Amino acid sequence: MPISKKWFCEGSVPGKRLGKVKHCFLMDKLVFKGKTPYQDILILDNAVYGRVVVLDGIVQFSEKDEFIYHETISHPILFSHPNPRKVLIVGGGDGGVLREVLKHPVKEVYLVDIDKKAAEIFKKYAPFVSQNSFGDKRAKVFFEDGRRFIKNFSDFFDVVIVDSNDPAGPSLPLFSGNFYKDVAKALKKDGMMVTLVGSFLDFETLIKATVGKLKNVFPRVQLYRTSIPCYHCGDFCFIGSSKKIDLAGVDLKKIEKRFKKIKIKEKFEYYSPKIHSAIMSLPKIWQINS
Repeated sequence: MPISKKWFCEGSVPGKRLGKVKHCFLMDKLVFKGKTPYQDILILDNAVYGRVVVLDGIVQFSEKDEFIYHETISHPILFSHPNPRKVLIVGGGDGGVLREVLKHPVKEVYLVDIDKKAAEIFKKYAPFVSQNSFGDKRAKVFFEDGRRFIKNFSDFFDVVIVDSNDPAGPSLPLFSGNFYKDVAKALKKDGMMVTLVGSFLDFETLIKATVGKLKNVFPRVQLYRTSIPCYHCGDFCFIGSSKKIDLAGVDLKKIEKRFKKIKIKEKFEYYSPKIHSAIMSLPKIWQINS
């Protein structure tokens, strides 16, 4: 992990950036540095981004903008589904996606993460992410391999959110065709899943390859995007997949109605029905046939 006395430089991002672009943060304070059985963890404070969490040399989130990622991976799918009652989060040991899912009137949220020690570190050093969501009675938390966990379910979940690390190392199997088949089996007939793939710089390689795997399993596959300041190199690609629901063609009036009801009690810093519509709009060079 490339650490100097004052600077952390991200150096192991997969895709075109690997070994060619450095993304550096001045460390005002080194908060934590250590290992779990699965990954290296670095936590630092930066004057611009606040607390920054790094896994295996790759920035995962920062205090300043984590809400953009967590809201974007969660709400477009949850609001597109007509009635998400049972949700599975694969990964997400920091609790950010769990926090967002629990804003909806869901019945149960299953969170399965392989790294219990990492979850404990996040809870201690980055509690602003989970915001006590693990204490919600609807949350069911399991620390085991998500690939094995999901094989135990059939026609059970309404939504599956894959909140994993980048498609490299231990997380690579979560981007495989076999895993997507297991997700499809675990989903109900109108079920939906979403995953973050990476920068649109890798559209011709990583993104298209992932789309191909998903299209072999799901009739509906839709890309959407957002920019997250602590992730460098422009827009990042999320892929939503469904057995029957067109993510880009949902009725925005229905979304607006549901959003207004939830917003009475819950806070949204980034997502809104207008944002939902905007992030589905892609330039021609990034479009696929869904």
